[in-house]
Order: sequence, then structure tokens, then C-alpha cells
Amino acid sequence: MNRKIPLIKEYRIQKLTKCLECFDKFAYHREKQRDCVLELYPNTNNKPLGHREKSIFRGMVIPSLRYLGLIIGFGDIIKPNANGKLIIESQFDNELYERCWRAVIFEIDRRLFNFLDIIKQGTFSKNNLIEVLSGQIEGASFRQKKERIEKWLSILYQVELINYSIDVSLNKDNCKQVLLDIDPNLKNFEKFCDYVIDEYYKIGRSSAGIVDIRELREAVALRFLKERHVLTEEQFDQLLRRFITTASYLHISLGEPMGADQKLFEYKGMFYKTIIMRRKEVIK
Repeated sequence: MNRKIPLIKEYRIQKLTKCLECFDKFAYHREKQRDCVLELYPNTNNKPLGHREKSIFRGMVIPSLRYLGLIIGFGDIIKPNANGKLIIESQFDNELYERCWRAVIFEIDRRLFNFLDIIKQGTFSKNNLIEVLSGQIEGASFRQKKERIEKWLSILYQVELINYSIDVSLNKDNCKQVLLDIDPNLKNFEKFCDYVIDEYYKIGRSSAGIVDIRELREAVALRFLKERHVLTEEQFDQLLRRFITTASYLHISLGEPMGADQKLFEYKGMFYKTIIMRRKEVIK
């Protein structure tokens, strides 16, 4: 069965990072976010603000960041999610920044595109690879498929997961490293539990103990980032599921969302937005 893959209109990694910074710096201020983003794109043709907002801000940047799973929210309430914050906050160290981008892109490829699994089978010419990939994805025309494929291949190349010139092949060293970075079993689980509890109580002080799991993801990921460990949202969710089943000293309640939402936490086939934790009383 052929897969449906998105068209990532803004596929330049450095530009995406700058756009993320705009959404982070001006979280919940849509007009300031818009102005910040539009400053990144020179208005060489003197087009009016409304046209640029529609074509660049709403038509290109927001959909691209959303397809990449780097922002949450709609309308006036858009901000980077935990993966987006990883990318922004990792810039203090170039090698760590590159690892964060690779981890995020690798997981997206595994979930949506699956190009790396095909490329690892050998070395392809660019045209041959596009032909192979186009036969496995949905699209109204070969031209549309080709555009989607080329932009995702460009992203894979920019984060150095593939070698991409005349021929296309896997960057084996970086792929080995990213597999280590995204393996939740290689994270210190005891430390993860400590960070979850610590950050839960910090966030919960102002919310009567009802904590948005998306906030918890971000806080714990940034704790690991300070120690040069990459904890993506997928890893966090896998480890949180393990935490819930093993933390016998806690009463843990999960809250369902009110209406449509994004980046929800999946547990036993259900989707949740909030978490409440209470320590069990010790009977003497």
C-alpha cells in the first residue's frame, strides 16, 4: 500500500531553526511571531503584508513546522513543542544541535517517509532513487511526487543522514549515532523518573497539580539536554509509559483532552493531555 507523504515547503534547516526561535520568543503573540518570521524573508517584490502573511507565514512556515512536529497550538496560541525546544536550546553546542536535528528527522522518516530504510539497501543514482521512491508514495502526478521526494532528501542530506551528490547513500556513521541517541533503553531510567517527579512538582505548583504532559516533556528533555543527552518526544512517551507502570508508590491519573488537540500522550490505546501524581500514604 502506497504512503501519503507531506510536502515540506520550507525545508532549509537553518531557516526552520530561525522560524522556531520566532515562535518561541513571541509565544502566544501571533502578530509578533508573524513579523519576526517575515523579517527572515526579504520582500524583494514589495508585496503587501496580507499577501506575505498568507503565502509565507500561514502557507509555508506554519505547515512545514507542523508537519515536522516542531510546534503545537493553533491560531493565536502557537509555540514550539518539546522537540522544537530541543533544537532551539541545543544551539550552544554545534555538535549537540546537529544530533538533535538528526534525531528528530530520523524519527519522522521512520514514521512517515521510510526513505532511509530504502537507501540503506545500497547506493542509488539520484534519478533511480526518485523513481523507486515515487512508486511507493501517493501523488496525483510524478512531478508532485518528485517535489516531495526531493525536498525530504534535501532535509536528510542537510542533517547528514545521507550522502547526496551524483549518487545517494546512507551516512553510516551518523545513522549509527542517531540510533544510539533515540534509543530510550539507553537513557538512565532512574534519572528519568527523578526528573519527571521533580519537574512535575515544579510545574504543578501553579496548577493545583494538573500538569500538561507536553510541558512535562519539554522540561524533562531540557534537563537531559544539559547533560548532552537527546530525549525526543517519542522517547519521553515510551519512558513515561514505563514510569506509570512501575511507580507503585504513586497514584497517577491521566486526563483526556477537551476537544481537538495535538501531541497527546498515548497510553493503552487512549490519548491523554494531563497528568496528576499523588504519593500513596504509607500505612504503619
